[in-house]
Amino acid sequence: MFLTEKTDLFNHLINEYSVVEKLKRNIKKNILSGIIIIVPVIITLAVLKWLINFFDGLIKPLIQNYIHIYIPGLGIVVSIVFIYLIGIFTKNYFGNKLVRIGEWFLVRIPVAKTIYIAVKQIIITLTTHEKKESQKVVLIEYPRKGIYSVGFLNGRLETLNPPTEFGSVLIITSINPTSGFTVFVPISEIKFTNLSVEQAMKLIVSGGIVLPEKIKIISQTSTQDN
Repeated sequence: MFLTEKTDLFNHLINEYSVVEKLKRNIKKNILSGIIIIVPVIITLAVLKWLINFFDGLIKPLIQNYIHIYIPGLGIVVSIVFIYLIGIFTKNYFGNKLVRIGEWFLVRIPVAKTIYIAVKQIIITLTTHEKKESQKVVLIEYPRKGIYSVGFLNGRLETLNPPTEFGSVLIITSINPTSGFTVFVPISEIKFTNLSVEQAMKLIVSGGIVLPEKIKIISQTSTQDN
């Protein structure tokens, strides 16, 4: 009887422990779910607030003499209109010439040259529709055999001796997409995927947290047909 009582007590303690563990897992799961939803919203609002304050700070001194009422977000509106007008201006011959002259001076400043060229190339890559259409998301074995890195095939290069076709693959640094490096890989060793540029960028920037459901390896001929 004593043994039976001890067994019942032991089973009771195990059941209580299981309930506590389930409760802990449930709390942890719900907290993580809340973090996943709340944190991006907070960061987005913080970035938007910073952008509004930044552009308002640029415009406010210029319009204080004319408008004595503070309108939140006016700086962004004025900045967008200004950027739009700059875009129109640079499309004509005179405006394009001025931009080229400005770039000519800018690229001769050591530090400014590096920053300007890098930022411009990133913006062109991410915003140009034609570039996105031709850019392919690929997998290459890097930094060693058996380990794959996500890259962007930006072009092809042929060597004469021996005759080999290489692909110019850009590998963007995870978490920090403003840096990366280019490697030349034989086309035969490149694995083409069905991922879009946007999907690949989400995967890279999130550090592998945001993953596609599946990555399909497609043949090189089908990519050339597209």
